[in-house]
Amino acid sequence: MGTTAQTLWIGLLGYLIHTAAGAVIPPEGSSSELQVELPPVSELISGGFDCLPHSQPWQAALFVDGRRRCSGVFVHPQWVLTAAHCWKESYTIGLGLHRRDPPYEPGSLMIEASLSVKHPKYYKTWNGSDIMLIKLSKPVVETSTIRTIPISSECPKPGTRCWISGWGQLLNGQYPDVLQCALIPVLSRESCKKEYLAYFDRTMFCAGGEGTKDSCRGDSGSPLVCRGFLQGIVSWGVAPCGRPGFTGIYTNLCKFKWWIEKTIQSR
Repeated sequence: MGTTAQTLWIGLLGYLIHTAAGAVIPPEGSSSELQVELPPVSELISGGFDCLPHSQPWQAALFVDGRRRCSGVFVHPQWVLTAAHCWKESYTIGLGLHRRDPPYEPGSLMIEASLSVKHPKYYKTWNGSDIMLIKLSKPVVETSTIRTIPISSECPKPGTRCWISGWGQLLNGQYPDVLQCALIPVLSRESCKKEYLAYFDRTMFCAGGEGTKDSCRGDSGSPLVCRGFLQGIVSWGVAPCGRPGFTGIYTNLCKFKWWIEKTIQSR
């Protein structure tokens, strides 16, 4: 087994470790996380800037018992897309939000969910198919701060630069007051497979690896948008987040467009 272990985060769920010659899942409570010196507080994991308010009007937030659990993407007047590992029995969905902790913002909406549908092949996050649809209790009318985004029917091309956004953890361990944005590149399938070995699945792709621009804990289900189309959602990645040369894993939505459309039509 190799000498360098890299700790992986899985949304808000536990940790995973892989090495150059194999893979081990540490038991709950394991102290195997790699210790690194954190950069200055001002250096954000998203690349260091706040999103322009409402520049990502498809961004959704999932609240459970009043606390934000994950993010999602508004893809249909009555449906939000997110990661399957974010599943809970019930949620309140926030739309049109800029701040991490509302209770209220002009142009925002809090609405209850009525149904959630995980992909039937989802088992564990690192096995792929980490995708779920959430149906809202009623259709939502689009506004300047709340809009749906189309899902790409083409798979991502290596080198394409795409936007990620979210309220996830920063490099200093804190959480931002407002939505963060960053522009990151898509990597080739070969590069992704080489980095994650047996944990790579055809339903995933890698993006990032430049400087400290990365997604992190709390960003699960957040959108990755390429040229105006939703290309992926945050699934998991390497911890500590934002280490140069380490990419994040995103659910590859081109593999699921048929399932998304069929699920929405049948429910």
